[in-house]
Amino acid sequence: MESQIAPVAPDARPSVEIHGLAKRYLLFGRRRDRALALFGRTGGLRTVTALEGIDLEARPGEAIGVVGENGSGKSTLLRLVAGISTPDAGTIRVAQPVAPILELGLGFHPEFTGRENALLYGSLLGIPEEAMAERLDDVLAFAELGEFVDRPLRTYSSGMTARLAFAVATNVDPRVLVVDEALAVGDGGFQKKCVDRMVRFKEEGRTVLFCSHAMYLVTSFCERAVWLHHGRIQSQGPSQAVVEAYESYLMQREKRRLAPGSEAAWTPATAGGRRGRLTAVRVLALDGAPAEAVAPGSGFQVAIEAESADPATAFHVGVAVDTQDGRCVFAATTHFDGVAPLAGATRYEIHLRVPALPVASGTFAVSGFLFDEHGLHTYDQVVVPAALCVEGARWTPALLELDHEWIVPA
Repeated sequence: MESQIAPVAPDARPSVEIHGLAKRYLLFGRRRDRALALFGRTGGLRTVTALEGIDLEARPGEAIGVVGENGSGKSTLLRLVAGISTPDAGTIRVAQPVAPILELGLGFHPEFTGRENALLYGSLLGIPEEAMAERLDDVLAFAELGEFVDRPLRTYSSGMTARLAFAVATNVDPRVLVVDEALAVGDGGFQKKCVDRMVRFKEEGRTVLFCSHAMYLVTSFCERAVWLHHGRIQSQGPSQAVVEAYESYLMQREKRRLAPGSEAAWTPATAGGRRGRLTAVRVLALDGAPAEAVAPGSGFQVAIEAESADPATAFHVGVAVDTQDGRCVFAATTHFDGVAPLAGATRYEIHLRVPALPVASGTFAVSGFLFDEHGLHTYDQVVVPAALCVEGARWTPALLELDHEWIVPA
């Protein structure tokens, strides 16, 4: 179905306006306390503050990422934007309709079929039953439920439930789409469809509030981000800057947790869909020979081999070099560097040349990534532990090898 929303001017009124928002919850120690609270008798009960002093605006055609640790208030904020909860203080205005994809199965009935739940969820989002019935074929086609479409929801897997929720929420022409980790379930093919639809939403002038623990997706898809910490905004602004500040905080926190002398083991990992996969990630010297070790300040190259299930599918690739404690020393992607995506074949070999790496010493993991044509969805990821070793002539505590000069008075 074609979108009914026309492009919106950049200076249009914000789709989401939040000022001084606060949300608190009562803590019940006994069942009796909960019963008394129903009659407004809450004296003496303790409260926990989920959000305090939140100021945020989101404009049409903008995606805002919401990041933070578990318990930081991310889901509470999205529930308030979606209208599921009401604030205890402050004001919130959200352009309607708003479509939330929050807790798995929220708004669904376990005994209703997928078809019946699609109609029910649509009505909860304000779509008349007749209009929703016209969209039902598109919804069910996107959800890919197969023979389960007329079976009770309680027989669905978490991925099937997520597909149905996303299909309904994105077929009701929302002004604002609120997504809370919906891409964490479902296979790679479904995740790719979700990313494509959210990209289209932005292009059509809609607003997306996107909560995710996938920092690459936040920085690539969202123009701005908000970092919540203990219910308050720790930082907000351009997504790259906010994510860097958040990841720096996480790294320092984890360093404090590690026992002296302990090491986190590197484990190979693969993830993604069926359209393509990485078959090899190798570190080579600049002349193409295998490189077990390189000298400080010298260069290297990374050879990436990939397979495609369909020559028409386009890919971007990426490389990251990380220290043993997870710090990213270097990263590059063809998408960010303006290189055209790979297409037209079923096998590829790509080389990334780094003429000089100003590292003094250390052992590093090298990761290869296979992305979609937008550089957003990850088809595959391969981590090669201890792939790059930089060996100096003598021991040094430094990470970097930099040109330097001593100036000593005569």
